[in-house]
Amino acid sequence: MKFPGFFLSVILLFQNTYSQNWLKIDSIFSPSGVTLKAFSAPAFGDLDSDGDYDLVLGSIGDKADYFQNVTTELPSTFRKDTSMLYTIYAGGLQFTNADYPSLNDLDNDNDLDLVIGGYNGLLFYKNLGDSLNPIWEKVDSIFSSSVNPQIGSDARQAFADLDADGDLDLLVGIGESLLGGPTPGLTFGFRNIGTPANPIFSRDDNLVIGIPDVGLNSYPALVDLDNDNDYDLLIGRDLSSLVYYKNTGTPISPIWTREFTTFSGVESTNYWKDPTFCDLDLDGDLDLIYGTDDGDLYFYQNNGTITTPQFQYNPAYFPVIKVNGSSTVSFADFDNDGDYDLLSGSTLDKMQYLKNEGTIAQPKFVKAIAPFSNLNPGFRCSPVFVDIDKDLDFDIVSGADNGMIYCYINNGTSFSINSTYFGSIDVGYASAPALVDIDGDNDEDILIGSETGSSYLFLVREGNNFNIAASNPFSTIIFPNYSRPSFADLDNDGDFDLILGKSFGEVNCYENTGNVQNPQWQRNDALVVELEVKQSSTPGFADLDNDGRIDCIVGEYDGNFTYFKNLFAPTSVHDEFLETPKEFSLSQNYPNPFNPTTKISWQSSRGGWQTLRIYDVLGKEITTLVDEYKPAGSYDVEFDSNNLTSGVYFYHLKAGSFMETKKMILIR
Repeated sequence: MKFPGFFLSVILLFQNTYSQNWLKIDSIFSPSGVTLKAFSAPAFGDLDSDGDYDLVLGSIGDKADYFQNVTTELPSTFRKDTSMLYTIYAGGLQFTNADYPSLNDLDNDNDLDLVIGGYNGLLFYKNLGDSLNPIWEKVDSIFSSSVNPQIGSDARQAFADLDADGDLDLLVGIGESLLGGPTPGLTFGFRNIGTPANPIFSRDDNLVIGIPDVGLNSYPALVDLDNDNDYDLLIGRDLSSLVYYKNTGTPISPIWTREFTTFSGVESTNYWKDPTFCDLDLDGDLDLIYGTDDGDLYFYQNNGTITTPQFQYNPAYFPVIKVNGSSTVSFADFDNDGDYDLLSGSTLDKMQYLKNEGTIAQPKFVKAIAPFSNLNPGFRCSPVFVDIDKDLDFDIVSGADNGMIYCYINNGTSFSINSTYFGSIDVGYASAPALVDIDGDNDEDILIGSETGSSYLFLVREGNNFNIAASNPFSTIIFPNYSRPSFADLDNDGDFDLILGKSFGEVNCYENTGNVQNPQWQRNDALVVELEVKQSSTPGFADLDNDGRIDCIVGEYDGNFTYFKNLFAPTSVHDEFLETPKEFSLSQNYPNPFNPTTKISWQSSRGGWQTLRIYDVLGKEITTLVDEYKPAGSYDVEFDSNNLTSGVYFYHLKAGSFMETKKMILIR
C-alpha cells in the first residue's frame, strides 16, 4: 500500500508551506517555484511517476533541494518539497554532500537512485521505495573503495552505458579539491565490470581518450543528442564556455571528437556552468539546462529535431528576480503609482531598483532603471529610501562594506551626493543604516549596524545635523555582529519595533513595550521566528497585499529575496503570546462509522493558519474542509461523504506546528 509514504510527504510539505504567523510565498520572486543558491547544479528525473520531470538542485549550500514538477501548462512550474530528501540530512550534515546530484537507475530495479557528488566524494543513495515514492538508503560500498580515493573532494559524476553491455558506466569530472587531488579539469573514466543490478566501477581511461584538461573544473553530461544510439559528451567548467564532444566511434567504443557549432550560441557571461539535459518542454527532444555561479538556471530549448538539435535561450523557464549577491530591502512608492517599489543593494552591481508593476494587493517586481541606478556607494552597499531633505520625494541613504554612510539627494531627474549629513560617520565595516522616528519628534533618526555588534551607532536628528544622542534608547540591546536593523510596528500597537537581521540567516525582534516617545525593548522572537533565510538576512517590511498587515521581504547573501505574507497581526501581541496556552487536540470524528455525514472537532491553543483535509487510503486528497487563519479556540466541521464509496478514510489537521491524522470509516 503506497499511502504511508505519500501521506508523510504530504504532512511534511504542509509543515513547510504554512507557518503560524508568516506564509513563505516563493512565486513572488521565483515564478517557476524554484529558489536558487550559488553554484547551482540541476538534475532532473520523474520521481513521482506522473510523466513530467522533477528537479533535484545542488549548490554550495548545506543541502540539495527537491522541487516537484506541478506543471499544468508550459513553461514548467515547481513546488519545493523538503520531505523528499529529509532522510539524507536528518542525521546531520557531516559526511553528506549538496553539490552535484544525479538521478539514474544504478541497481536496475526500474526506479531512480540518487548520487550526490562533492566534498565527500560520490555518495550513493539507493531507492528502497519505488518509482512513485522514493525512500533513500545510503550505500557506501559502490564508490567508497574503488572510486572516491581517486577523484578528490570536488568531483562531478555522469552515468551512461558507454560500452553497450547493458549497465551504466561512469565519467567523473575533477574539480578544485580543497584537500588536494587530481588536476582540476581532467575527466576520469570508470567502466562497470559488475552487473546492471550490482555495479562495480573500475578505472579505465580508455573511456576518455581524447578528452583533455578542459580548464579548472570538469562537469560532464552524457547524452545522445544526434539519436545515433551512442552517447555524446558536453562538459561544463569553471570558464564561460561549454565544451562539446561528439561520439564518432561506436556504441561499444567511444571516440570523442570536439565539435564547435552546436553550442556556439550559448551565452558567455557566466564564468561557471554545470549542464544537464532533459525534455522539459515534453516535445520529444532534449533541452539544455545549466546552473551558474550566481545560482541562475539557464534553459536552452531544443527547437531542432532529435537528430539535429538547435538550442535557443528561453527566459520563460526558471525566471527569478534577484541581484548578484548581498540583497537588501527598502520600500517606497518611488514611481508614485500607489504601490510599494523595492530598493536593494548588491555585492557588485551598485543599487538595484525593483519596480512594482503589480497592484497594491498583488505585487509583481521587475528590474528597472531609475535615476539612481548608476550610484555606487561601494562593495555590498545597503541603501534605504528616506525623504531626508523634507521636500516630499525619496532620497537615498546607504551603507557599504567600508563602514561609511553615503547620502544621495533626489533632484527630480537625478541624484547628487551630499557629504554634509553623514560625512564623518564610520562604524568600521559593513555599515547597515535604518532610519526611523524613534523619539516621536517627526524626523528620522538613524541606527547603523556594523560588522562588530558593539560598534553599532545611533544618531539623533537635530535640525539638519545627526548627532550622537545624549541618551541612547538602544543601550539595553546586545547587537549581533553584522546586524542589519529594520523597524516596523509588528505588534500593531502604534510604535516601532526593532528587527535585526543576522549573519546566519535568522531574525531577532525587540518589541517596543514603551511608547512612541520613550521606547522600551523586550526580546520577542516569537513574532519573527519563521523569517529565516540561508545567510545574512536583511528584512524589510510593508503591507504589500493591502490587507492591513505588515508583510516582509528578506534579502540574503546569495542575492535572493524571500517574501513572507503576514497571516497574523494581533491588536496586542500580549493577548497572543503571554497567556498560558491550552493544548492542541484533534478529536475522533462522531459518529464513527458514519453514513453519510460526521462531525470533526478540534482545539487550537494558538491562532494561526489551519488546514483540515480528507484523504483516501492511497493518499489522494478528497477535499479540503478548512484552509484559513483561525484564532485560538474550539472548532468543529461537518463532513458530508457525498458520492464516496464505503471504506477507510483519513482526516489530517495542520494548525501551526501541530499536526495529527485520524482514521474514520464510511459504511453505506
